[in-house]
Amino acid sequence: MDTLRLSADPERLPDRVREELTDVDRLRRIWSGHRQAQPREAREAARRSLVRSRIEGAGVGGPLAEYLESALAEGMGGRTLDPDYVLELADRVHSLPDPGAFRAPAAPLVEYDRARAVAAPAAVPGHPLVRAAHTYAETLAAVTELDHGNEAPRLLPWLVAALVLRRADLPPVPPVHPPAVPGPDSDEGPAPTVSALARAVTAALRDELSWTPPGTAPDPGEPVPPLAAVTRRRVTDHLRSHRESVGLILRGLDPAARAVVRTGGHDSGAGAEGLSEAGRAVLTPGAAHWWTALELTVEDTTLSLVVVVQEIGRPRTGVLAVTVDGRLTDPDGVRDVPGISGAEAVTLMPADCVDDRWPRIRDLVDEGVSLALGGLTRV
Repeated sequence: MDTLRLSADPERLPDRVREELTDVDRLRRIWSGHRQAQPREAREAARRSLVRSRIEGAGVGGPLAEYLESALAEGMGGRTLDPDYVLELADRVHSLPDPGAFRAPAAPLVEYDRARAVAAPAAVPGHPLVRAAHTYAETLAAVTELDHGNEAPRLLPWLVAALVLRRADLPPVPPVHPPAVPGPDSDEGPAPTVSALARAVTAALRDELSWTPPGTAPDPGEPVPPLAAVTRRRVTDHLRSHRESVGLILRGLDPAARAVVRTGGHDSGAGAEGLSEAGRAVLTPGAAHWWTALELTVEDTTLSLVVVVQEIGRPRTGVLAVTVDGRLTDPDGVRDVPGISGAEAVTLMPADCVDDRWPRIRDLVDEGVSLALGGLTRV
């Protein structure tokens, strides 16, 4: 596949993917300005902790996790991804113990021409996310061929793509396995891979914006931003619109079943009310947030779906996120609802209109309701 023929020009991508790239660029500008006000050493320590958490969350541990942390460290971000570096990375990944969920190829990547093909897309002019997508696809093709066509989640393609992004001064992304660039007969081009990487970069930027240096004073009480107020109201109204239909389904299982919607939150991050409901769904400790909970009860089991509209970063950056979380409580204790707690957030920028983001927010909430109902009816 000739990835260079496709180029790294975003104009070749579908509108929805170009919008995702624009969002990444806007969020990166806010992130860049925000981090300048933070102590460098503390910020780097926080990044190491975040990277470690992302790698462990992907099921990678031991010596391999330590190597990935060092490869993505602050000082390594500027190293050029040339064929020699590709061969070095491939050798280390192949020689280290089992990477868990991300397999290494059966045979190491040792051919210089193949390494040159892997490195070539990283130098194509254009948007770094598109370069990273082509580099990912070229690496995946190489390691799949080495493994006799056996397709599986791979660590090396993600690593080289992450290093392309680091060289562009973007934060390290968690290990991901996006779809590869389709073949020459496909009309999609690199769009699916670019979109998957854009979502991963957005989450990484949001994580770093959410980090607050120790001792940061709470933001003074200020009026709720209009965008937050409108978004919260729409989320609440939408959850209430689900209450009756969900209640009818549950009463088919238990005539005494209940579906209740409650709201709360903080404008200053102080106090106990709201934190008990929003809990871990709050990304920036102490930041303003507003929650709406759909509580479903059948017999002795209760499922709480919590949707949180929250500010990202302290002091205020103007960035908002909508997140969902789900907890199931029964006589055996409290546990997560599969799929809900790991759902992707929706990010809103300071100049956004809620109408622009509402379709994605609505889909996020609808998916959460569906998963909550399914989780409860299976108990």
